[in-house]
Amino acid sequence: MTDPSFDSIFMRRLRYLLTPQWDIYISLKDRLKGATVLEIGSGTGSGTLLYASEAKSVDAIELDRHAVQFASEMFPAKNIRWICTDICHWYTSERYDYAVAIETLEHIRNWYAALRNIHEFLAPGGYFIMSARNANSDLRRWKDLHERELTARQLVSSLGEFFPEVHLYDYSLTLEQDEDTRMTPLVAVARKGP
Repeated sequence: MTDPSFDSIFMRRLRYLLTPQWDIYISLKDRLKGATVLEIGSGTGSGTLLYASEAKSVDAIELDRHAVQFASEMFPAKNIRWICTDICHWYTSERYDYAVAIETLEHIRNWYAALRNIHEFLAPGGYFIMSARNANSDLRRWKDLHERELTARQLVSSLGEFFPEVHLYDYSLTLEQDEDTRMTPLVAVARKGP
């Protein structure tokens, strides 16, 4: 009989491979070269591996202890620390060049606490790169899985409470989008002030 936690992790990884998230992670690789990175919601770690070889170091945090155990056993990379914790209650004295949250913040009930911590953990001038479903997209909504879904305008406004500079992009991080975009997922790049 198969361990139910393994089946759950396997199915999440399979779904993950079939989504645009994969392309976002690939697009991060060049941007994160030589950087210190905090990833929030790393899941089972397959996305993290797509850029970690180029990063100086990665602290990958995830709330699901089974996913963290899977990642640490399957992907024992020397520059990745797999950490089981909640971003809303975690503290570190580290300051990162980048923070990454791919399809994560919409699942966090107290997402302002998460944003506050992410902002705190970034070095001055550091970048926060995140993606989330666009509430204005033409695709079916999955509200049963999310605490919230925001339009592009709402996302820029919310991130603007913490970051003075916010830009929206497509999954490749090359084509800038406006606040009326219907593209999903939304990809935001926010820069912390000096």
